[in-house]
Amino acid sequence: MKIVLTLLVGLLSMGCSSAQSANGTEVDEPVTMADIKALIGTPKAQTVESCKVLPVGKKACGGPEGYVVYSSETITNEQALLDAIYKYNEKAKEDAKTGISNCQFIPEPKPQLKDGVCWIP
Repeated sequence: MKIVLTLLVGLLSMGCSSAQSANGTEVDEPVTMADIKALIGTPKAQTVESCKVLPVGKKACGGPEGYVVYSSETITNEQALLDAIYKYNEKAKEDAKTGISNCQFIPEPKPQLKDGVCWIP
């Protein structure tokens, strides 16, 4: 009985990582801003040079919706963050094709360091 239960739990947990499309192929779940912020955590740093800024989202008339800041000192998996932002931005590009925006240009902010935490104004 324990073996069956263990196998069942294992199969269920594997199914949570991706969804199935109508034709049976796996489909990645969309990345949310909450997912990105969870990967970043608290961007603590010793120097402002460790604070990095990346564009996120896509406006209908071009340009990013905004920016996120992270610390190269505290990020545990920078490639996972870059991949998540890429997926988020790709979905935003598709959404922007049918959306509207204020078309306001948002320049890339310069990261700052306050009390040992990276932030952007």
